[in-house]
Amino acid sequence: MSRRAANYGRALVAAVVTFGAAVLAPLVSAEESVATTALKVLVRADDAKFIGSGVGDMNIVVRNAATGELLAQGAITGPTGDTEALMQTPQTRGRSATLGDPASFQAELGLARPTRVEVSVTGPLAVAQSIQSTAVTLWLIPGQDRVQQPVILHLPGLITELLNYTLGEEQLALSASVTMICGCPITTEGLWPAADFRARVQLYREGELVAEGPLDFTGTDNEFAGKLDLPGPGDFDMVVLAHQISTGNAGVYERPLRIE
Repeated sequence: MSRRAANYGRALVAAVVTFGAAVLAPLVSAEESVATTALKVLVRADDAKFIGSGVGDMNIVVRNAATGELLAQGAITGPTGDTEALMQTPQTRGRSATLGDPASFQAELGLARPTRVEVSVTGPLAVAQSIQSTAVTLWLIPGQDRVQQPVILHLPGLITELLNYTLGEEQLALSASVTMICGCPITTEGLWPAADFRARVQLYREGELVAEGPLDFTGTDNEFAGKLDLPGPGDFDMVVLAHQISTGNAGVYERPLRIE
């Protein structure tokens, strides 16, 4: 073999090896490029504060939106946050309302490439008939943490619960508790004044509304009460409902009621 042919052969082998390395390099680097990406999630009640441990926490699930793969799950726990920052200071652009370390969930995700994730939350868990759900999808970039700029979801609703009721010969008397969905109180004068809320009790028989009456604020925080003339004996669905005039927030409590 001539010297020229030998040199050509060596050059060809080197080129093949270099090409093979170039082909394999992206595969190796993709495996090695998995980056830990921190994600922090909070849920804020409409017209109120953050939702957390005071009302039983929020359940959270984080999935890969394309594949459904579970990336993280847990509970949003902690306090409702700084009242002044959330409810009394103007919410100007770029200003954070997450002072006071409010209720949140944080996870470390291992991402190898930009990933669209779905974040879904359900709660508050301590009040079964007031549980709501919401979700959002967003892109996460490997290594670009979402902690200082957390994901904040918003949840509408009121927590409406039956406190007590009595059945007389011709009347139903009852009292109910109504709060913001974060547990923030409704008072005579305060951030959530009772004058901004309406509550009622309804009786349904076989799906038909047969009786209805107002529940008035009693002066005790969160408490609404009233009486309703009974429509006669039978089996009914009793519905206690409340809504906030200024926002449309609403909550409902239901239970069966037998009148002898």
